[in-house]
Amino acid sequence: MQVQSILKTKGDRVVTARPETTIAEAARLLSENRIGAVMVLSGDGRIAGVLSERDIVTAFARHALGVATMTVGELMTREVLTCAPDDTVESVMATMTGRRVRHLPVVREGKLIGIVSIGDVVKWRLDETASEADSLRQYVLAGR
Repeated sequence: MQVQSILKTKGDRVVTARPETTIAEAARLLSENRIGAVMVLSGDGRIAGVLSERDIVTAFARHALGVATMTVGELMTREVLTCAPDDTVESVMATMTGRRVRHLPVVREGKLIGIVSIGDVVKWRLDETASEADSLRQYVLAGR
């Protein structure tokens, strides 16, 4: 199965922020949308970085309450791993596990077209396992 199958199910909506957005506003976006990361886009719409809950917690541990007025551009992770819509879910799972990332933006021809999270990948795997078990069950029952 390919990443584009996950996007067909979950949709291609991506919550984004600009580098000048305050951390307080970014935290509000995360909370309101019940997500773990926002993609940070530059003025030309390209990926400039990603800001995750982990980035905010780490900054809070270092800067305490001053983190709220800092900007996304100050805290975001600038080296963003990406995947393509035709990448296999297995390869994305391996990347996420091996590189310890929970969100991968999906990019086609340099343009952000979606995002997959580790939760999306786990849901896909659970659904696939349930489908395989059901197929095996049907096969066994048909042979009786």
